[in-house]
Amino acid sequence: MDTFSITIETPAGSRQKFTYDPLNGQMMLKKLLPAGMAFPYDFGFLPGTKGEDGDPLDVIVISEFPTFPGCSVECRIIGAFVISQTESAQSSKSIRNDRFIAIPVESEIYSKVDTIKDLPKQIVTELEAFFINYMQLEGKRITVERRISASQSTKLIQKCKDIGTKKLLFEIFVPLHNQDGKSFPDSHFDKLRDLLLDKFGGVTVYHRSPVKGIWHGHNDSAEEDKLIIFEVMTVTAEKEFWNTLKSDLEKRFQQDEILIRVSRISMV
Repeated sequence: MDTFSITIETPAGSRQKFTYDPLNGQMMLKKLLPAGMAFPYDFGFLPGTKGEDGDPLDVIVISEFPTFPGCSVECRIIGAFVISQTESAQSSKSIRNDRFIAIPVESEIYSKVDTIKDLPKQIVTELEAFFINYMQLEGKRITVERRISASQSTKLIQKCKDIGTKKLLFEIFVPLHNQDGKSFPDSHFDKLRDLLLDKFGGVTVYHRSPVKGIWHGHNDSAEEDKLIIFEVMTVTAEKEFWNTLKSDLEKRFQQDEILIRVSRISMV
């Protein structure tokens, strides 16, 4: 199951509604909920996505441990509420503003929960009631149209990817030859290219003029290797994905270590 990095804005039990301010890169206090009302679980968003309301997709994160505003939590998406809402009680125009439900990878209590149906019915009912009450307090009319599965939710997230927010550049350096100087089969590189293309929607491959890596060995002798570089741009670093990819590539290319470099970029 795919995992996603969720940015927490408001922690469970909080009356304070925090929101992320992309202009200064900080969390800011937006408002207070009425006395007696608090967020039942951590509430956050999926970086690099954009919903119909123009904001990143909203996510409720169900877990047994506390987090804090700005915390990034690796999660699996188990489903979502498909929601339509109006901008005000007087408005007749409705927009989609779905709420996705996630479970942290590190959760032990909810480790077996892979879909909404695995949750106790009381939790699901309370979540629906919270969203309805919360929106009504903002003067908006809201309708929970249906619940969708984990796979449907993942497909919806992919459709809502906002390519304009990609800030991280990943570079993967893989060798052209093994230790005996024999070229690796094209299928090794094609498999990596196709994986990155499917995952990130685009990939740059430097292969016409392979890069030559030169470094000193333990005996101070110079070692060289011809490399191919694969580049992708993304929003967040999904740690589990990159660790798994690194391990797989080291086995496939018979290397003690494959270099994967990440840098933060600014678009002009």
